[in-house]
Amino acid sequence: MFNQAGVVLGRLAGVCLLVLLQACAGLQEGDADAVVLEDGTVFTGFETEKPAVQKALLAQFREWRGTPYKLGGNSKAGIDCSAFVQQTLSTHFDITAPRSTTQQVNMGAEVDRDSMQVGDLVFFRTGYTTKHVGFYLGDGKFLHASTKVGVTISRLDDLYWRKTFWKVRRVM
Repeated sequence: MFNQAGVVLGRLAGVCLLVLLQACAGLQEGDADAVVLEDGTVFTGFETEKPAVQKALLAQFREWRGTPYKLGGNSKAGIDCSAFVQQTLSTHFDITAPRSTTQQVNMGAEVDRDSMQVGDLVFFRTGYTTKHVGFYLGDGKFLHASTKVGVTISRLDDLYWRKTFWKVRRVM
C-alpha cells in the first residue's frame, strides 16, 4: 500500500516538474518581467501605451505573490484588496489612495470597460455591500489580493469575476 502511494506521488511530482519546465521554456531572453500564473500560463505583458505602469505592477506582483488575504491586513503577513491597491499606488506611483474600496471607487475618473488601460482600477460587487478592487494588467487579466489565494493575477473572463464586475476607474 505504501509502495503504491510512493509511486503515485513520484509520478505526480514528475508531472508537476514537467508543467513547470514547459512554462519556463516559453520564456524568451529578455522576458525578465514574465510571470507564470496560477494556471501555468506565462504572462509576459504585451504592447501597451503604459509599459512602465505594467512593469511596475508585475514587479509588485512578484514581490507580493502568495501573500495571504487578511481582512484589514496591510502587510506581507496578510493583506486585503484595498490595502494592496493603496500600497501599490503609494510604492510605485507616488499616489495617495484612501484605505477602503468604498472610498477608492471615487478616485480618478470612471471609464467604460471597453476603454480599460493598464493600471486602471477594476471594481467588483461581490456581495450586497461588499466590494473588491484590483489593477487591470491588460490582456483580460487583473492583479489583486484574492480572498481565496492571496495576491494573484486572475482573468476578467472567469465566470465569477464576469458576474461580479462593476466598474473601472482611471487614477493614472
